[in-house]
Amino acid sequence: MKTNNHSSDKIFQLKNQLLDVAIISAQILSLPAFLIFACNIQHNEFKLIYAIYCISFLLYLILGIFSKVLSFRIRFFSIAIIWCIVCIGVLFDTIYIYSSQTGLIFASLVLAGVLLFGIKKIQRTYPIAIEILEKQSQDISISKLRQKESEMQYMNLFNNMLDAFAIHELILDTDNNPKDYRFLLVNPVFESMTGLKGKDIIGKTVREVLPETEQYWIDTYSQVALTGEAIRFEHYSRELDSYFEVCAYCPEPGQFACIFQNITRRKKAEYEQQELENQLRQSHKMEALGTLAGGVAHDFNNLLMPIMGYTEMLLDDFSNNQDAVASLSEILKAASRAKNLAEQILTFSRCSKIQNTSVDVVKIIEETIPLLRSIIPKSIEIRQDIEKNGHVVIGDPSQFQQIIMNLCTNAYHAIDKDNGFIFISLHKKHMDEFHQWNGEHLPSGQYIVLSISDNGKGITSETQERIFDPYFTTKEKGKGTGLGLSMVLGIVNRFNGGISLKSEIGIGTCFEIYIPVIQADSNTEENNNKAPIVSGSERILLVEDEEAILEIEKKMLQRMGYSVTACINSLDAKACFEKSPDSFDLVISDLTMPNISGDKLAIELTQIRPDIPVIICTGYSERESDLSHKPGVRALLTKPILKKELAGAIRRVLNGE
Repeated sequence: MKTNNHSSDKIFQLKNQLLDVAIISAQILSLPAFLIFACNIQHNEFKLIYAIYCISFLLYLILGIFSKVLSFRIRFFSIAIIWCIVCIGVLFDTIYIYSSQTGLIFASLVLAGVLLFGIKKIQRTYPIAIEILEKQSQDISISKLRQKESEMQYMNLFNNMLDAFAIHELILDTDNNPKDYRFLLVNPVFESMTGLKGKDIIGKTVREVLPETEQYWIDTYSQVALTGEAIRFEHYSRELDSYFEVCAYCPEPGQFACIFQNITRRKKAEYEQQELENQLRQSHKMEALGTLAGGVAHDFNNLLMPIMGYTEMLLDDFSNNQDAVASLSEILKAASRAKNLAEQILTFSRCSKIQNTSVDVVKIIEETIPLLRSIIPKSIEIRQDIEKNGHVVIGDPSQFQQIIMNLCTNAYHAIDKDNGFIFISLHKKHMDEFHQWNGEHLPSGQYIVLSISDNGKGITSETQERIFDPYFTTKEKGKGTGLGLSMVLGIVNRFNGGISLKSEIGIGTCFEIYIPVIQADSNTEENNNKAPIVSGSERILLVEDEEAILEIEKKMLQRMGYSVTACINSLDAKACFEKSPDSFDLVISDLTMPNISGDKLAIELTQIRPDIPVIICTGYSERESDLSHKPGVRALLTKPILKKELAGAIRRVLNGE
């Protein structure tokens, strides 16, 4: 803008200078006329020409006064006409005075011709010069207008573009290494995106505005400002707590301009998508693990069935031999623990059916600690403070054991020193008001409080906010699934309980589990164990594809007084039943068998005889929850089956309970 104004002023000055040259030229050319005019005045020979000169002078004076409102062309022609009048007057004056002198008249005519030629030359040259200057002035005006429009368009784009835009100047230290950069210009989107106002940051360096700016930004931008090469990149700004996609280029040496977008939402969406994909993969892993666990549990339970069955029969056979009874009881106890272990595997893989019964918490803890001792190093001490009486809750025993296992395993992983310890305490407490880890309330009442604490490294407040989220883990990749504490929370909720978490960095962590207490008869379980086994004389069709299990079940039923027809496969059982459907009062069948599965066999047998009751036995199946709706299925037993369980189920089915 300043350059254009300067050019316009120069053109105006040139016009005035050309006009002045024209006037001076006319004056020089008419100088002889002035000399003649002076001579005539001296001799008082002719008075009329003097009046003409005065009139011309007045006209020239008027022209000078009003010259600013007239165009250069009008001013020039006015001067030319005035001087033409003066020259013609001088010519006639000369001819009139010196009419008798032919040579002088001729000289005057020549002088007049030269004067007219000079004025004509000025008249022709000056307008052309003025026209050229006016054209240049017009071109400059058009250029100025276009430049102004371009600047307006640029500012309109600058102020209304959707992306943030900023221009910076790189600052180097004494060794010409980049150390900072200064804000030169920012647009409104930059202000709204970053929260930084242009009036507050223009002229300041980024270190002054954002003191914690990472060196990465300065180093990256310096490459653009020093090499002139444009770049595009994505990076996280810790100061602004946002992700940005940046396109930077070099508008001038030592400067760089940035066009950037806030892509925090996109990054979060990508992260969430990645988390969902990880969860899906983890879910597939858990599904595969569940399938594997189910197969292992099925085979494991089938192996336990003859062990536990023959042990029970030996206990009956050698009931008078105390040494034999003691040894056999230990075998049965170990087999029962193995059975519980299989149930834990199924619970972990979410394949077992949850059975809510009265749970003796003390007994569960005593059974779990030996298992913990086998996986926790000897250098970590397990301390206990367990109240022995009145700790009965409603829930699934294997799930309560899983709570202890998961919390103690996490405590063990949090301890990174040789003199660590895990402290397990259990006591009863009346709570008037209790706040859980998430701020929710538990109703007042009597609670069993299971406390598991450690002297590990502690949990940060940020981690505590997400610690119960599924698939969230702070462990290294491959060392944790992120499901342990989320499963604990789910189990505690099923117990209608709550969780309290206390942790200090460098001191340790304490989880407290609050579960409502129920009043239970401590002699109930003992009385049930001492209750006699109910026998019968009904006819039973027994179907089992495992020969060892078929044999032990047949012997158990015969010892109870039942008449048993045993079949090693389902096709033989169907053929036997079709031959004489009224010869049986009950069918006991394995679930998983070749040819015809147990549930389908029940359907086919009820089509032959609708009132025939069927008991299904299984080591494990994903279809257990659907079996109760199958026609004819009256009960479901899980292997290994104890004699008391089998006897009780038979009597309930036959009695129509």
